[in-house]
Amino acid sequence: MHVAALALLMACTEEVETSYVQFNGDDDTVEVQVGVDTVYVTDADGNEVAETASTVLTSSTGAVEIGVGWVDPSAGPVGSLHRILVQVSDEYAAEIDRASIRTDSGERGVDEYDLERDSAGEGWWVFELESVGDADEVRTDTITFVLYQEEAETEE
Repeated sequence: MHVAALALLMACTEEVETSYVQFNGDDDTVEVQVGVDTVYVTDADGNEVAETASTVLTSSTGAVEIGVGWVDPSAGPVGSLHRILVQVSDEYAAEIDRASIRTDSGERGVDEYDLERDSAGEGWWVFELESVGDADEVRTDTITFVLYQEEAETEE
């Protein structure tokens, strides 16, 4: 009896790896200028604010708009903090189980970072990214927004 209980306990503690499939389109990208002065624009109230890069997030075929992704600011010197925001529309928010960004910094390489889901808004995701580089480095980074849905498990 103890052997059966131990076997059951071991089965319960076994880790199950979660698999994800991409929910949105591959072209949901923005460009961020690194190593340049921050670009400012005038908002609706007449205040100068840092320019934001944004893109509409689409379904996997590109046919349906499912949200918006922002990077604020869209340009800045090396060491700038860029706030990454994703808002998935209410209609699709429950479908998204993970959100990330892929950064392509040319010779510096490609990285992927997971965003954190907002505790009060199911469709809101956020991340803060610091641009790195040499003091005199100037480049354009491409940030790709990636939304994931947990892959359904198939029974064998």
